[in-house]
Amino acid sequence: MVAVPCTVAPSGVWSMNKQAVGKKGEEFAMATARAEGYQVIEHNYRCPLGEIDLILQKGDIVVFAEVKTRRGDSFGEAWESVTESKQERIRRVAAWYVRERDLCQCTFRFDVFSIHIERQPCQYRWFKDAF
Repeated sequence: MVAVPCTVAPSGVWSMNKQAVGKKGEEFAMATARAEGYQVIEHNYRCPLGEIDLILQKGDIVVFAEVKTRRGDSFGEAWESVTESKQERIRRVAAWYVRERDLCQCTFRFDVFSIHIERQPCQYRWFKDAF
C-alpha cells in the first residue's frame, strides 16, 4: 500500500462542515488511486439518475467508486452507509455512463473508499469489488 498524506490537521476536522469533509475525503481517495496507478476519469459525475463520486481506470478496468468520509466513528464505519439502495443507484448511474461513453468492451468494478480523517495519517479502507 502506498502512503498518501492527508492534508487536514486533526484539530481542524471538527470545524469543517459536511461538504468540506466529503470534499477532503474525495481528494484523499483520488490521490490514493493515482498513487496506485489509476487514472481519474471523472470526479462527481452527474446524470439524470444521480451521481458517482469517482470513475477511475487502470488498463481495461473501469472503476465506479463511492467515497464515504467520517470525522469520527460515533455513527459506525463510513462504508456502512453504502446501503443496498445506494448501491443500486450507483449501478444505474454506471449503466448510464457506460451507454453514454460506449464502454461496453471494458471490465467494470464497484469500489468503496471508507475514510476517517480525524487522525493523522488518515485511516482508510479501499474495498475493491465491494458490490
